[in-house]
Amino acid sequence: MEIKKYLDAGKIGKEAREMGAELIKEGASYYDVANRVEKYIIDSGAFPAFPVNLSTNHIAAHYSPLKGDNLYFKRGDVVKLDLGAHIDGYISDTAVTVEVGSNHWEELIEASRSALKAAIKTLRPGVEIREVSRAIEEEIKIRGFNPIYNLTGHGLARYDLHHGISIPNYDDGTHTRLLPGMAFAIEPFATNGKGHVKNGKGGNIYILLKTQNLDGFYRELFEKFKTLPFAARWCSHEENYLELLSSGVKYGILYHFPVLHERKKYMVAQTEHTFLMTDEGVIVTTE
Repeated sequence: MEIKKYLDAGKIGKEAREMGAELIKEGASYYDVANRVEKYIIDSGAFPAFPVNLSTNHIAAHYSPLKGDNLYFKRGDVVKLDLGAHIDGYISDTAVTVEVGSNHWEELIEASRSALKAAIKTLRPGVEIREVSRAIEEEIKIRGFNPIYNLTGHGLARYDLHHGISIPNYDDGTHTRLLPGMAFAIEPFATNGKGHVKNGKGGNIYILLKTQNLDGFYRELFEKFKTLPFAARWCSHEENYLELLSSGVKYGILYHFPVLHERKKYMVAQTEHTFLMTDEGVIVTTE
């Protein structure tokens, strides 16, 4: 395991998350916040592992602004800032929830934060995933909320944001163990709804499905982003980039991630850290 690169990516991810949280204020532009956070990651010596996600209120994940978006944060918005950094493909993935200018949803946000803390207390070499998931579920429910049942934490590998294992936000009986050498992200989502998300329209985030026999625009995407997600706005140097992205989806070259909505449009909060499991115990790279 490339521990140093994971740790360096984690440090940059933490700093970018903290900076981004400070930028999310009433009247701030989604586009400006995303660009400034991604520039910070690059200026710090890493690259974004995926586009900055700015998912607001009932939207749980997968929205990143387009170039020219006229979206601005409003008072009372509950914003999930989810971002990642990578160094040579070794990834950090981290998230925080920011309420803009009010504190009506502090208990919901705290349920997500506390659930992650509860999960961390269970972590040790060989722990069953179900024990981690149970801690998340119990902490969220004891506070009067529900976990999002169909969103999970996930394993990480080089240039692979969702690798191998899933770490549910509830005890689904999984006996898989977290073993030394594993890198993974845990991300409790809490809601005042029933706890399920559904797919909406595309959120301007793409990933290559094909990596062989590519040419032109699509070959350039692979050379730049390899097998990691990328933003539509990162391609805006091409005059007809939106048409090329749409064609790539149509012909099975690209996947366009859908925005994920809480099914009944209830509020959602998220907190996330990246972890390395070693023989001695767990390292939180983004804390």
